[in-house]
Amino acid sequence: MLIIDEQVLGYFVAIHTLDSADLLNICIHPNYQQQGLGAQLFDYLIQQLQTLSVDTVFIEVRTSNKSAHFFYQKLGFKVIDSRKKYYSNGEDAKILRLQIM
Repeated sequence: MLIIDEQVLGYFVAIHTLDSADLLNICIHPNYQQQGLGAQLFDYLIQQLQTLSVDTVFIEVRTSNKSAHFFYQKLGFKVIDSRKKYYSNGEDAKILRLQIM
């Protein structure tokens, strides 16, 4: 969780297995987006995962979520596959992977 001046500005939810992790959600308060806080929060996640010997991170992203795709691309994620009609509205998801070790 990212807390500044006693206000929650962001958080992530991730689960890990032996050597990989799934990033389920990463959020930054709308008033604080585009300020690098998401990257800082993600860097913290990577540090934590490295201590657990996790070497790969996966995430699913809505095909239409261009800002998320740009964000993850800047972090080094690569699109590896897609899931057809993954979301409840029938939208596809792109599966992204990042090798961290």
